[in-house]
Amino acid sequence: MNLSGCHTTTEVEFDPRFNKDRIFIDSKEVEGEKKTRVVKILDLIRKKAKKRLFAKVVSKNNFPSDAGIASSASAFSALALAGSKAIGLKLSQRELSTLARLGSGSACRSVVDGFAEWKKGKDNKTSYAVQLAKPDYWNLVDIVAVVDKGKKKASSTEGHQAAVTSPYFKTRLLELKERISRLRRTLLERQFKEFGRLLEEEAISLHVTAMTSKPPIFYWNKGTLEVMEAVFKMREKGIRAYFTMDAGSNVHVICLEEDGPRVRRNLGFLSEVLFTIFNRPSNGARII
Repeated sequence: MNLSGCHTTTEVEFDPRFNKDRIFIDSKEVEGEKKTRVVKILDLIRKKAKKRLFAKVVSKNNFPSDAGIASSASAFSALALAGSKAIGLKLSQRELSTLARLGSGSACRSVVDGFAEWKKGKDNKTSYAVQLAKPDYWNLVDIVAVVDKGKKKASSTEGHQAAVTSPYFKTRLLELKERISRLRRTLLERQFKEFGRLLEEEAISLHVTAMTSKPPIFYWNKGTLEVMEAVFKMREKGIRAYFTMDAGSNVHVICLEEDGPRVRRNLGFLSEVLFTIFNRPSNGARII
């Protein structure tokens, strides 16, 4: 689900006057791994356009970066679209999705409006995202409870590498196909209770795999647990809310729009919650 309140704004300029690529993220020029990942996408764009031009990239998030709120997904979908447009390419949504995916896997979904599914595929050309439903299909709300705005302890890339060492990893892979099928069905049928239950099941499965890898990765902190406990208590009081998480300590609390204000208010009372971000289903990457 693309989020209305979490944006990456990216500007890309190719110019013959530039003698190297310069990358600015959140007002700071970056080098090292961050720059390498961005230049990789720029190189692919240059190759497609058959042009040898250096670029200046200026990118800024309105939410914490590298904190498990999918900033890389947002950033690389924006980069793929802005970069290809800046150099004169007219790529289809599928082409943009496969391009963005090479910067960050989940970025392929952030290209698509509303609710998206990432198709596994067999190779680069067949692994991309498709739309399941438009933004206005379901009045869901995603309230991000931010309990840590710092950089997460282990990147998603490190998490992927460690996951294969977990004894639970093979079991997780066997479960995923059926869980994805059920999630797709409950989304399209708007079965909120079952949809929410599956979200929590998937989040716990992901984090159990991280916790049982070698060495273990613990993304959760006391704030994470406080929010999870608060969601359980809300449901006991009849407030329909469920949690999910990326690879990080911050928690996405999903509810129907009519319950959004109460859920956000309850989260705001928690001692470990720094602030919340209120999101409705949104469009994906777009030129502004």
